[in-house]
Amino acid sequence: MIGFVTAHRVRTVLLAGLAGLVVLCGCATAVPGVTPSASDPSNSPTPSASTPITSRAIAALMLDHLPAGYSSARPAWVYDDSPTGFVGAELRYRPSEGTDGDLVRVSLWSRDDPMTCGSREHCVELPGANGDRVFLAWELQEPEEDPGLFSVWVNRPGEVVYGLVAGPVLKTDPRSLTTGTTVELLRSVITDERLRLLTTADVVAAGEQVQRWKKQ
Repeated sequence: MIGFVTAHRVRTVLLAGLAGLVVLCGCATAVPGVTPSASDPSNSPTPSASTPITSRAIAALMLDHLPAGYSSARPAWVYDDSPTGFVGAELRYRPSEGTDGDLVRVSLWSRDDPMTCGSREHCVELPGANGDRVFLAWELQEPEEDPGLFSVWVNRPGEVVYGLVAGPVLKTDPRSLTTGTTVELLRSVITDERLRLLTTADVVAAGEQVQRWKKQ
């Protein structure tokens, strides 16, 4: 299981995020499984994005981009001080004896002013997506205490989509990772145009089919 230091570190990053950049961390695991895709048929009319997104729908969209071999899926924790409109989901991968495995979490919330790097030590702006600004931030490994984590987020009008990966040992810029959930994979998730506070009924319906779902 990710230890107290990691959990405390993630919670600390989360609180820092509420003031400028939110990071939520839980842990993920891997078990083969097939989950229905939230993808819309390419030749269908574009449905109206008027349905509030659910945690389970977020998980379905994550699985359109991430490996299917996850061990569990669940809603992201919502704290008393979470941002307005906060909703999220997390997947767990590669658990082993004594560890929870790797966590991949994606969350959304309402925000009018864009989140940038601010005073973060390790942070860069990535190529934008559809005119929206995208950022990458990371925290390096603390030997014998914490493996490190990285996050990618996109600023959209009135909302933020935020992804986080924790578990892989991070000794340098996470863009060097070539296995597991890489920076590019996480970026592809959070820049998915369907991943918004208001999405389509089809996306929400696909979320109801996500397997190994654990309620909080």
